[in-house]
Amino acid sequence: MKFYQSIRFRIVACILLFGTLLILLNAGITLFITRNSMSRMIANLIDTEVDTFVYKYEKDRTTPLPHSKYINMYEGVENVPGVIKDLVKVLPPGVHTIDDPSKKHRVHVGVIQLPDKESPYFMFFHGREFFEENAWLHPRQVPLISLALLLIPGIIIGYITSRMLFAPVVTLMDQIKGLNPENIPARFSHKHANNEIGMLTRTVETTMNRINAFIQREKQFTRDASHELRTPLTIVKGAVEIMEQQPELDGNPLLKNPLKRISRSVRDMETTIETFLWLAREEGGTEAPCRVEPVVRKAIEDNQYLIEDKDIQLHMDVFHDKTVRAREEVIYIAVTNLIRNAYHFTSRGSVTITLDEAHIGIQDTGMGIERDKLDTVTQTHIKGEESQGFGLGLSIVSRLCNRFGWQLTIESESGKGTRTRIMWQDA
Repeated sequence: MKFYQSIRFRIVACILLFGTLLILLNAGITLFITRNSMSRMIANLIDTEVDTFVYKYEKDRTTPLPHSKYINMYEGVENVPGVIKDLVKVLPPGVHTIDDPSKKHRVHVGVIQLPDKESPYFMFFHGREFFEENAWLHPRQVPLISLALLLIPGIIIGYITSRMLFAPVVTLMDQIKGLNPENIPARFSHKHANNEIGMLTRTVETTMNRINAFIQREKQFTRDASHELRTPLTIVKGAVEIMEQQPELDGNPLLKNPLKRISRSVRDMETTIETFLWLAREEGGTEAPCRVEPVVRKAIEDNQYLIEDKDIQLHMDVFHDKTVRAREEVIYIAVTNLIRNAYHFTSRGSVTITLDEAHIGIQDTGMGIERDKLDTVTQTHIKGEESQGFGLGLSIVSRLCNRFGWQLTIESESGKGTRTRIMWQDA
């Protein structure tokens, strides 16, 4: 699982996102209040300057116009510099705020109409320059600095919070990893508090108890099926062996050939039963190494009867006597199913079996498989029109390959034959 897909990362990200939104919202409100407060403060400053100038002028008509670093005063609109004169010439006496198009910010101006003067006086206060030089931080810098200062603490708090939140989940995961559905500890769910984790634990315990019940039923069925199926096969096999020893069979093909077919059918049934029983077992440990070539030759010999009456040339090319970690019965089951299919669906031509270090391959010149059925031939009960079986052969081989990590490939063309291969895991 990638880190950004974990719930812990999402919790940290949500905390950081929520904190960022709060910071931005707080900064926006602060900026709005600050700007309005600054505007009112500047208006009060200009109003005070205007009242002071008017008061002094009434006392002394020679009072000079006030000028400072942030205050400029002009007599008459014609002396106002720049394009701003067109904006102020229509303003009535009082304090106003206008937008200066040349500087792209707001300017505060006080309009004074003295009783003995025809032209008004205009007092400009450069509030932007005043606050830029005297303020420690620009209002727009506050959100960025706040975000930067709170980012690292937010990550730390989010990480600690996620660890605290997930500590019970991690503990539960560790406990579940060591659980066996067949041996659940007593009062397993009662070890957790009566909260969401406790509810999850009880759900897991209930599910594992159901799985345990399924396993026990499957084991019981496997034992019963093994006994009930093997017992009649053993009886039939013993009866056939006794009949094959009778002297009346010599020179009597009407009895000998049917007994051979019965014997082969019993052997095939035993192989099928062993296959299903083995697939039903739980995966065990590492198997001992097994040579593949002797198993393949045995499978060829056991199925030789299928091509006795056919014009088929059999070829076996062994380039490397491969050794794989699997039981001999498993390899035999997989190989014999592939060989049997090749024998059964080939009327004439050849069947070539290749064994090397990378794979075992069986190629025939039979009827082949339709292209639209290639993707489904390994499914249970999927079989060709000429098949006399139950459609289990390739399904069994596919399940065995999945169990051992092998790869089954099937290449076929209708009317030209089929090539099947089992690629070994360590090839």
